[in-house]
Amino acid sequence: MRMNLKWRLLASLLLTSLLTYSGITHAQTEPVTTTADPAAQFRQFNAEYLVYRAGKKHGEANRYLKFSDDRYKMGYSSDISWLIFSDKRQETSEFLVSNNQIHPLNYIMKRQGTGPSRHYELHLDPTLQQLLVGKKRELKADSWQDNWLDPLSYHQQLVLDLRAGKTEFFYEVLNRNGNSKTYHYKVVMEEPLALPYDTVRTLRIARMDDPEKQVYAWVAPELDYMLVRLWRGEDNVEQFDVQLHKLEFTSPE
Repeated sequence: MRMNLKWRLLASLLLTSLLTYSGITHAQTEPVTTTADPAAQFRQFNAEYLVYRAGKKHGEANRYLKFSDDRYKMGYSSDISWLIFSDKRQETSEFLVSNNQIHPLNYIMKRQGTGPSRHYELHLDPTLQQLLVGKKRELKADSWQDNWLDPLSYHQQLVLDLRAGKTEFFYEVLNRNGNSKTYHYKVVMEEPLALPYDTVRTLRIARMDDPEKQVYAWVAPELDYMLVRLWRGEDNVEQFDVQLHKLEFTSPE
């Protein structure tokens, strides 16, 4: 039962705990504006994933990115089951892009399944330099950091950094309570990878700051650094393996 509980808790973190990390910059005092720089723009997409453990399928996940009204909206959903345990969640993030830096605006997460349901919100105003937390949008009385990212928007910050040729990443990601933590990741190798989607050339990215937990993410340069696989383990025992199944780009190349 202990192992089953551990799997449920880890599965519930699925892509949310993927890479949580960002290059640290100084706080900005001027209003944030979007940029027309082509290098800072993204292709809209819809990606579907299969969730495995010990070679058996235990769920599905979806990620998407859309652009509307001068801002991007990113979404994530998952439906995972393991024996009597289940976890369903939905997350959305709205953000701007300025000077190759992601600036999150709104983040919402809803979770239901085995155990208590959850609902978290983060609302950021880069102009007023305010962070509001929860449904009641309570003001977080901490100093503002312009490099804050939310649990989804950092995915696209990683894309920008990889495009720029970076191979090591430090990201400040806000948790559900509006507190930030620095995570350290690094590109460790290039390798071909056979997936349900196809065989693709990938970069493997590893978590460097926690020796007890192993997190590896594979991104495909030819697919604009799309996340194509995520593997997580603890004490070198697999907890889950998420692999790209279907991918559709909905914006012009």
